[in-house]
Amino acid sequence: MKTETIIILIMVIISIILIIKLFKEKLKRKTAVEESETLRTQKQDLEVEGELLRKNNLKFQMKPHTINNIMINLKVIANNLNRGMDAMTETLDYILYEGENHLVSVGDELNFINQYLNLNDALSTEIDSMKIDDRGVNVNSKYYNAYCIPHLVSAYFIENAFKHGDKNHPNFLNVKVILTDDRFELKVTNKIKTTHVGKTKNGGIGLKNMHDRLSLIIPDCFEIRNSEGLDAYSSKLIINF
Repeated sequence: MKTETIIILIMVIISIILIIKLFKEKLKRKTAVEESETLRTQKQDLEVEGELLRKNNLKFQMKPHTINNIMINLKVIANNLNRGMDAMTETLDYILYEGENHLVSVGDELNFINQYLNLNDALSTEIDSMKIDDRGVNVNSKYYNAYCIPHLVSAYFIENAFKHGDKNHPNFLNVKVILTDDRFELKVTNKIKTTHVGKTKNGGIGLKNMHDRLSLIIPDCFEIRNSEGLDAYSSKLIINF
């Protein structure tokens, strides 16, 4: 529903911009006609009338350029919306249908992380940088395709970063995933504003619920580490198979 609201809002803004531009253009045309009539009634010389026609001609030459800029901006918006809708579709499918299982594979959860970041990147104008490092994922591990980690476990950590992080920072979010033959690691690091150092919350009820859920599904098999530096906050989840 949030995505639909964003799309409707964008379309309303675009419509308002186009209406304003058309209204201004109509006023310009009306002004030009009035100026022309005034010049005729005052019987100004041909040089003044020629100058007016030249100015009007320059105005009309600007129109295609203005329209082209509008079309370019609309194309960018459309591409972002299209990319965002694709990411939203896959994200919702994963949340709704895979949610029937308490456990999912590392491959499935990794794909969810990528789609979730793509979704936020496409629909948010304030986020400058999000990176995911999955070079430490061993795709040949038996756990890559086996149901072994809690469904949506990564969402708790990433959503916490979006909630408390400095989204305008050029290196806002870094997600690192490691998979070996005996463990799974997820490390989420987000930049924080220096004014918030020492005041950063580590997730509140969201991460508490996640901790309780992990205790029910994989008791005594996980570890959570949180750390805060001068300008960054990190959360790390380790699951031992």
